[in-house]
Amino acid sequence: MKRIFFVLFVLAAVVSCKNESFVIIQIADAQLGFDAAVKGQAPGAEYINDLSYEVGLLQKAVAAVNDKKPDAVVFTGDQVNLPADEEQWDAFNEAVSGIDPAISTLHIPGNHDVFISEGKVDSTPFTSRYGADRFVYENKKVCAVGINSNLIKYDDPREEEQFEWMKSVLDQADEGAVKLIFCHHPFFLKDIEEEDGYFQIQKSKRKKYFDMFLEKGVDAVYAGHLHDSSEGEYMGIPMKTATSAGYQLGEAEPSYRYIVIRDGAVVQDKMLGY
Repeated sequence: MKRIFFVLFVLAAVVSCKNESFVIIQIADAQLGFDAAVKGQAPGAEYINDLSYEVGLLQKAVAAVNDKKPDAVVFTGDQVNLPADEEQWDAFNEAVSGIDPAISTLHIPGNHDVFISEGKVDSTPFTSRYGADRFVYENKKVCAVGINSNLIKYDDPREEEQFEWMKSVLDQADEGAVKLIFCHHPFFLKDIEEEDGYFQIQKSKRKKYFDMFLEKGVDAVYAGHLHDSSEGEYMGIPMKTATSAGYQLGEAEPSYRYIVIRDGAVVQDKMLGY
């Protein structure tokens, strides 16, 4: 009888482990200071670095993260609007410090988090606060890779080194792991053949990356930058762009992306407002 109970206990543990979910929340474009910049462009308006609108929304996002209790939260760039503005960085980090420390918190830079000149990206404003400008995060058969897409968009010489790094870390992921790429700039919005624009990675570079993603078994690619949501796919790999957690463009509402992985696949992926 004891042996039967032991076998049943083991089987229950195996089933429980198999059905265990892994949750990631993506937060895009808090971009503290964007609202003030827009208001400051009105005729006759004085620029006032009023961060209250985006800080309030970011605090709601933080509260949602703590309520959902994900395994990890990924900020996909544009933490602030002006990379040299200490007040904006301090306000962002103060709000984000409210995230439960048991939740892994990961950051990659957006174009507003760095200094950009022709053919060169200075990521110092970001790296001085967060260390590296990329990450690889592995847990429970999930491999999440975050990159500095500014290097791709702005033709920085370090782009190729980052590309080779991506290939290496994807190769080293656990067998059967769900592989996710996080970046700031979407490679495309709807179709990999769409024309170049401000928001997308150059058309000439897209297939190089997505062919590599296909070869390495990447399951999905997630980005921000658009301040709106958009979805496309290439050879079965989704390219999903999240709306902003703060100031919106178009008809979008402040929201975050909720990703659930179970049994070796992304089983739920949706934008949630607050």
